[in-house]
Amino acid sequence: MFDDSLILSRPVILIVDNTVSTVQDLGAALEEVGELLLAADASQALQIAQQRRLDLVVLNMGLPQSDGYALVEALRHQPYTAHAAYILVGPQDSIALAHTSPHKGGVDFLTTPIDIDTCRLKAISRLSLKRRCEDMARVRRDLGQLLQRLPALVAYLDGQGCVRYCNDAAGDWFGIPAANMLGQPLAKLVPAELLLALEQPLQRLGAGEPASLEVAMPRGPATLHAHISLVANAGGPLAGVLLLMVDISARKAADLARLQEKDGLAMALNCIGDAVIMTDARGLVSYVNTVAEQLTGWAEADSLGRPIEQVMPLLQAAGGAAMTNPVRLALRGQRIAGAAMSGVLQSRSGACRSVKDSAVPVLNQQGDVSGAIIVFQDISEARAMALKVTHLAHHDALTNLPNRLLLLDRVDRALQVARRNRTAIAVMLLDVDHFKFINDLVSHSAGDTLLQQVAARLQAQLRASDTISRQGGDEFVVLLPEIRSAEQAGLIAEKLLEAMRAPFHLGDARFNLTISIGISLFPDDSDDHETLLRHADVAMYRAKQDGRNRARFFSAELEDQVLSRHLLERHLRDAMASQRFEVFYQAKVNALDGSTVGVEALIRMRDGEGRLVSPAQFIPLAEETGLIVPIGKIVLERACQQAQQWRTQGREIKVSVNISALQFVDEDLLHTIASILDDTGLPAGLLELEITEGTLVEDAEAAQATLLALAQLGVTVSIDDFGTGYSSLAYLKRFSVHTLKIDQSFVREMLTDRSDRAIIQAIITLGQALGLKLVAEGVEHQQQADMLVSMGCHVMQGFLYSRPVPPAELDLDHGVVA
Repeated sequence: MFDDSLILSRPVILIVDNTVSTVQDLGAALEEVGELLLAADASQALQIAQQRRLDLVVLNMGLPQSDGYALVEALRHQPYTAHAAYILVGPQDSIALAHTSPHKGGVDFLTTPIDIDTCRLKAISRLSLKRRCEDMARVRRDLGQLLQRLPALVAYLDGQGCVRYCNDAAGDWFGIPAANMLGQPLAKLVPAELLLALEQPLQRLGAGEPASLEVAMPRGPATLHAHISLVANAGGPLAGVLLLMVDISARKAADLARLQEKDGLAMALNCIGDAVIMTDARGLVSYVNTVAEQLTGWAEADSLGRPIEQVMPLLQAAGGAAMTNPVRLALRGQRIAGAAMSGVLQSRSGACRSVKDSAVPVLNQQGDVSGAIIVFQDISEARAMALKVTHLAHHDALTNLPNRLLLLDRVDRALQVARRNRTAIAVMLLDVDHFKFINDLVSHSAGDTLLQQVAARLQAQLRASDTISRQGGDEFVVLLPEIRSAEQAGLIAEKLLEAMRAPFHLGDARFNLTISIGISLFPDDSDDHETLLRHADVAMYRAKQDGRNRARFFSAELEDQVLSRHLLERHLRDAMASQRFEVFYQAKVNALDGSTVGVEALIRMRDGEGRLVSPAQFIPLAEETGLIVPIGKIVLERACQQAQQWRTQGREIKVSVNISALQFVDEDLLHTIASILDDTGLPAGLLELEITEGTLVEDAEAAQATLLALAQLGVTVSIDDFGTGYSSLAYLKRFSVHTLKIDQSFVREMLTDRSDRAIIQAIITLGQALGLKLVAEGVEHQQQADMLVSMGCHVMQGFLYSRPVPPAELDLDHGVVA
């Protein structure tokens, strides 16, 4: 069998012959040598050569219409066969003639008839020779690439000193590319300084010893290191000189810098802000810089030769016990050692200060420990700051009470103890009632002062084991660990409510504040802090619903109600995003002639399935969440657009829009109204705002300023639900209002209740006396309308005339549904 150990991959052999017997013999000889391809003539051979890489071509010299040498030359010009080996096959006389041909270079010959063994040997020999040539070419190429990448100049000079090889292809070293150096004497190529330095070492090379030297150059590389060695022939005589040069400018500059650094080390150590002490291998002080002198109280002259523990005694921050100096740890363990931020340095005078230190061993050239260096800083201020930051991370910045992070940790600890001891805990959520209005009434800094007073007053009512935490805004959480019963939690809640009854004082101002409290219990309500807090929030919400200034315990029924509230709130926000709000209109009718004198715009909302949701369900929630402000803006915009549309149709109808308390105190209210009137083109006199009495008296000064600004715009104002709030002759006289609306609660029973009739008559008389217009709400029966007319109120609003309907269904001519 053929041994192909000399060939790394299976060679490809092309046989070019049209003689069947010859092809069979060649195939038998070469089938184990490589992969065989066949071509019957020169044309097929060239076609294959354009598609496959060929290692050996065996061709018949006697091919018809073809010359063997011509085919070889043609194949050598093909990329895949340029370096192939060739064997020409023919009879003895043609082979003898071929041997005399001047074109036979690189071609072997084989006579016919074919001797299989001879054919195989010639093929293996040619393929092996080809592979060795390729290996040598690859080695030469790799060596050339390696030399080209060396950060050094490599040159080979012959016996006469002429350059035979140089790797400086780009001419980076002396400005002459390697190609231009070949055959030139070295003396013509290198600077005179280098040539002079190389002259004597070159003369001494005869002894066979290589020479090395450093040469300083005035230009180009500042410093060169040259190595020269002889290259001898196998027989012994001198063949040439190998010259290797390396640019050591950077290394020399680094050595110089190290020397300069060493000279300036002492000066630098005395200028830095850290303290530095050096010791020998026994831990005896050998150097102390200026800062170290200041911190330790030891002058360098007094400290030299003393143990490090005497010059730099370290104590534990907690307890004051002596600590092992990190220098000892560095000397023993041959590693960096430090006491981090736990050490206290006691100076020579006895003063103590917190330090952060780090010691490192110093090794000599043999790798043995020859001493140590310790660097340390005074971190007393930094440590105090770290403690402060840690405190701030767990406490509220305004009240200094535990924040939510610390509270949750304490709740979890209390739960662990309660589970182990089979006791109960309570979590209370406290919220200051109406604090947003108070905060808007005074400055935010004054509101913060009130919150601080609230926190102090509440904390004074709790046990030492209890925790009160501010969660943000006006919301507090109280943790009562290890209580005996729910009654005990209720009693503590009553104490907190009672503590709030006394007025709060801020300068000359006096504030009456109340809180609403929600309580949840472990294990009755939940067994984790997240659910306990959520249940307390549910209970607190019920306390607010029930009138505020009270405490409520959690129950499953409360949670269902809160979930429903959250669902409604989501629907409310979805309705805003999906524009599912509509504005209905209810006519205001003059009962004397049946004419429509105005309309009231009323917001309506549809759920996801298009059903109307009662305003009684979503309006209170919108006010509580603050969504009433953007919703109110929607009503204003659409009402003004609708009134302007009626105006273009020839009907001047005044439209009334309800303004909530939150809208009325919104600083953008006036700008919003002015912008809407400007955008829609509606005259200000056709817009009326309906405001409740409670909104006006909350902050009388601010309310009067807003009402005057509205009057300047030309917008009229009506007091809605008059008689149910804080009615006052002084307010009516003072405020710039135009209309009083008699609340429907009086109109509903006026036919049967003398008190309601008396109240209505008083309101009508009051309005007439002050020159105010009057509108009666909730008129559903003709008898009510007749009685109101007889009392002096002529404008009505109610189901007797029109229900709230979309604008397309409103009959402006008769004030009734079309």
